[in-house]
Amino acid sequence: MPTMTTFLWAGAVLVSALVAAVVARRLSHGASRLVAAAVALTTGIWAALLVQPETVPAFALLAAAWGAGAAVDVTEHRLPTLVTLAPVPFFFLLLIPAVALSGPARLWTAMGGAVLTAVILFVLAYINPSGFGLGDVKLGLTTGAALGWLGLGVALLGIAAAFILMAVISGILLATKRIGRDSEIAFGPFMVLGVLVAPFAAGLLGW
Repeated sequence: MPTMTTFLWAGAVLVSALVAAVVARRLSHGASRLVAAAVALTTGIWAALLVQPETVPAFALLAAAWGAGAAVDVTEHRLPTLVTLAPVPFFFLLLIPAVALSGPARLWTAMGGAVLTAVILFVLAYINPSGFGLGDVKLGLTTGAALGWLGLGVALLGIAAAFILMAVISGILLATKRIGRDSEIAFGPFMVLGVLVAPFAAGLLGW
C-alpha cells in the first residue's frame, strides 16, 4: 500500500522532470526535453531511495537543475548559472526542516562536500582550462552538497566516479569512432552520473 511519503516523492519527481524539460528548452533551443526529464527522473528516484522525506523539496530542486543542466551541457558544452550556482542557497534553505529534525551534522558535511568538490574542480579548471570550466566548478557546489549530505567520503567518491566514468565512456566512444581525439566532452553529465554511483560505491567499500 503506497504511503503518503511515496506519493510525495512521486509528485516531486514528476514536477522536477517537467521543470527540467521546460528550463532546458528555455536555456537552449537545441536541448533535448527528453534528456532533461530523464536525468531529473533518475536523480529524483535516486534521492527518494537515499534521503529523508523532509528533504524532498531540496533534492527535487537539484534533480530539476541537474536535468536541465545536463541537457544544455550535452548540446552546447556550457552550464548556465541558473542551474548551477542559483540553486545552491535555495537547496540549503530547503534543508532547514531536515536540520531541525535531525540536527546540524549533515548540514555541515553537505557544506563541506560542496566546498571540497568545487575547490577540486577549480584547481583542475585552473590547470587545464580547455578541459574544465567555471560551469563545472559551480555545478560541483550542488553535486558536492547533495553527496555531502550523505557524508564527506561519499562526496569524494562522487568526483572520483565522475572522472572514471568519463574516461571509460570516452574510451568506448573513441574506440567505436563515435568521437575523435579532438572532440569536446561535456563533463557535467558525468558529474551527475557520479552522484548516482557514489552512494552505492560507498556501500560496497563500507564507508
